[in-house]
Amino acid sequence: MQTAVKIIQWINVFIIITELGIVLRNMRTRLHALLLMHCGSMLVSSIGYLMMLYCHTEEAFFMAHLLSWGGKIFTLIAGLQICSCICGYRLPKWLEIAGSLIVGLTCIIIVTTKQTGLFYSRYQLEPEADRLLLLSQGGPWYYFWDIIVVTVIAACLIMLYKSFVKERDPGKKKQILMLLSALLIETVICLFAVLPVSRYYDFNQIGFSLSTVILLIAIFRFNLVDVETAAKDVIIDELSTGVIVLNTRGEAVYQNKAALRIFPELKNDIRGVTEQITNSIQTDKPVTVGDRLYTFEEKSMEGELQGGGRIYIIMDVTGHYRHLKELEEQKKIADNANKAKSIFLARMSHEIRTPINTVLGMDEMILRESGDSTIREYATDIRVAGKILLSLINDILDLSKIEAGKMEILPAPYDLSSLIHDVSNMIRFRAEDKNLVFRIHVSPDIPAGLIGDDVRVRQVLMNLLTNAVKYTEKGSVELRVSMKELYKDEKGQRDNVLLRFEVEDTGIGIKYDDMVKLFASFQRIDGGQLKKIEGTGLGIPITMKLLDLMGAELELTSEYGKGSKFYFDLWQGISDMSPVGDFEKNIENLTSEQYFYTESFTAPDAHILLVDDNSMNRKVFTSLLKQTEIKIEEAGSGKEALGLSAGRHFDIIFMDHMMPDMDGIETLKRIKALKDGPCADTPIVVLTANAVAGAKESYLAEGFDGYLSKPVSSDKLEETLREMLPAEKVKGAPGGTAGPEKRSEAVVTSAEIKDLPVIFGLDWKVALMRLQSREILDSSLCEFEAVLEEQADELQRFKNSMPETLNDYRIMVHGMKSVANSIGIITLAGMAAVLEKAAADGDEATIDRLHDVFIREWRSYKDRLKEYPGIAAGYSEEKEEIKPEILGVLLNMLSAAMKEMDIDGADDAIKKLSSFRLPGVAAGEFDALKAAVAQLDQDRVLQIISDINDKLAQGESPL
Repeated sequence: MQTAVKIIQWINVFIIITELGIVLRNMRTRLHALLLMHCGSMLVSSIGYLMMLYCHTEEAFFMAHLLSWGGKIFTLIAGLQICSCICGYRLPKWLEIAGSLIVGLTCIIIVTTKQTGLFYSRYQLEPEADRLLLLSQGGPWYYFWDIIVVTVIAACLIMLYKSFVKERDPGKKKQILMLLSALLIETVICLFAVLPVSRYYDFNQIGFSLSTVILLIAIFRFNLVDVETAAKDVIIDELSTGVIVLNTRGEAVYQNKAALRIFPELKNDIRGVTEQITNSIQTDKPVTVGDRLYTFEEKSMEGELQGGGRIYIIMDVTGHYRHLKELEEQKKIADNANKAKSIFLARMSHEIRTPINTVLGMDEMILRESGDSTIREYATDIRVAGKILLSLINDILDLSKIEAGKMEILPAPYDLSSLIHDVSNMIRFRAEDKNLVFRIHVSPDIPAGLIGDDVRVRQVLMNLLTNAVKYTEKGSVELRVSMKELYKDEKGQRDNVLLRFEVEDTGIGIKYDDMVKLFASFQRIDGGQLKKIEGTGLGIPITMKLLDLMGAELELTSEYGKGSKFYFDLWQGISDMSPVGDFEKNIENLTSEQYFYTESFTAPDAHILLVDDNSMNRKVFTSLLKQTEIKIEEAGSGKEALGLSAGRHFDIIFMDHMMPDMDGIETLKRIKALKDGPCADTPIVVLTANAVAGAKESYLAEGFDGYLSKPVSSDKLEETLREMLPAEKVKGAPGGTAGPEKRSEAVVTSAEIKDLPVIFGLDWKVALMRLQSREILDSSLCEFEAVLEEQADELQRFKNSMPETLNDYRIMVHGMKSVANSIGIITLAGMAAVLEKAAADGDEATIDRLHDVFIREWRSYKDRLKEYPGIAAGYSEEKEEIKPEILGVLLNMLSAAMKEMDIDGADDAIKKLSSFRLPGVAAGEFDALKAAVAQLDQDRVLQIISDINDKLAQGESPL
């Protein structure tokens, strides 16, 4: 009997040692650590009991007994921890502390039981055969510990049962079932401890052995402590990404903590959750849960989980979508900013280029008609300066064109000496203003005639030289042009030349670290020294991009504090192999030449229609073509243009874009819509100050046949006419030139300006700069005085009908601004500009604040202009009273002239009517009649004349 007991116990020890070794070799997780503690506790208890079987003294027996009990105590605690870990329960901290205190106190009470009697109230040892038997009676703590044991076992059983019922993973269910079986077996075996036979053997040891065997089966058969599986379980369960596993029946067999947190209804409504998920996958739309957004990914589990299944991975994409939304908002802001930039460039182009058109156009007429050498010299300077100013405006527009990919390089023959002279002419003045020495060196062997885009070469040199002068306070600026290489084609002819352009200065130089900034748009370098230097920082970036388009690259060498040198090598074609020679002499010849205009053709049989609501623009246009003898019909509105084009054929129609009521695009489409009309096939060319990138393409896409940007160049205008007029109507230019004998007698001198009356707000110098002659000045002021009341009334009507008429208000005030600008009333034009911008922005509050002030100021010029001689005569009280028959004749003349659109005849009739004192019926309508004639409003003129005639026919006295 005793031998059998000892053999059984040795087997128990061996089994537990084997399990302990397996756990030690696979130690990776907390569960492994708990298993190690469980095995170690059982081993201690089993060894202690084995020692008891071999003890023959009371002291040795008692020590072995204490060792066995210590193992039992810790085995119980380790079993509780294992169950809670596998079942996913976390024991409260207070319970862990309380358990530790009870275990420690129990160990002390067992050790001191001889003295206290708390664990055994009495006990004695009896020898039997070759061993000692313990006869004992339990004390208070002995029974208290039994209660704790029963409680822990019950808790473990409950945890395992609940987990088994809830678990959907078959593999994990088997693991839990094995642990549940082990615990139940050990519990049942423990019941034998109450039987008498237990005095001979502690059946807990068999329970330990059997439970250990079951745990070993769980280890080897069901991978209870498999490192990879355990690790995956822990990782997946703790993932922030949700995971749901479904079997082939659509039942959830697993969901990690994140999935349950996102969808708590998984516990009760798995079908509803999966429907949301599958719908999201099919529609590719995220699901909103609270304030979070989730998307899903589905994976197949073929061959797993009893024949198949699916895994749904739940991903929190809230941050991603927020980032996308922020990107969309940033893109929208960037698009709006880009659109605002384009609108700004278009407006700036329109507003600045229009007055330049006037300046260059009238300067062209001075050069054509003036015989005074001094005046022609001044006019030549104005011409050069105006073109440079225009090129500066184009610099800003060019950046937009380059970025939009609209910039084109247009090679054409040009004279190198002329190009260098034009560039140096403006730079020399800037250099002299700063007391700098400006030098030019041009190699004499360079071919004189080149082929390339001289506009872009000039622009590049201007940018580099302007920067050199700007950043040089003393010393010199030098431009050098040399030839590096001549290229011959297969026939041996010299075809191309490689030129080296260098711009060197003795300025502040550039630090090495600042060179990168230099080539970035809107970047300034060395802020401490350059705070007083103005500039946008666009020059160098534009230069680099232009050179890149021409196949060249900008190079730089610089020494900080001593100066810089920019240079580039550029291939150009050759049109004239004659060498440049002495550049200085060429410059002298260029500066000594007089400007004489010779029309490139004449076309006395050609008829063109000019449509522009700005009378000043029409005057410049007609003046530029005066010597070509082309017949020009004028229209001040789209409506008038429709009437004229429907009644007769024109060879070309030049159409302004921005016009009230009907803009140029709408007018174009209506003319083209008349398929059988006389102008159905007439080419229509748009006239616009909108010169930003893509403008030409957009106008051509609208249906225009050509595009001319303002200010209109006489060369481009004549070139367009030569291309579009019927060949049989274009004749060669006459042999003579427009020389000094064609001097305009209407040019206003400085002495005449002094004699003009002082009119508040009107700047005669500005007016004469834009109008150029006394004749145009007289007619413009008279037109303005005649129409200002009617224009003010119309603007007021638009104001009263806002917001429906906001766009009409904008167009009307835009026209009033142009009129005020052209006659030199700058303050009035400025107020109109503010109102125009407010109307464009829909800012009715600003319009409300300024409108009344503007209208009052506008109307005040009705009285102020009475001081001007040409208008004052119309208010003279000395005028002869008109006779009724003369009134009737003049009204009939005016009516006939307007029906025929004979503008000169209508103006003549108005002037004759103005020379009389008009009584009664006609006096009250005369201002409105003059305004209607000035605006070429045919219907309005005929209506007013009809009203006057009706009143005369009814017997009203004209007196």
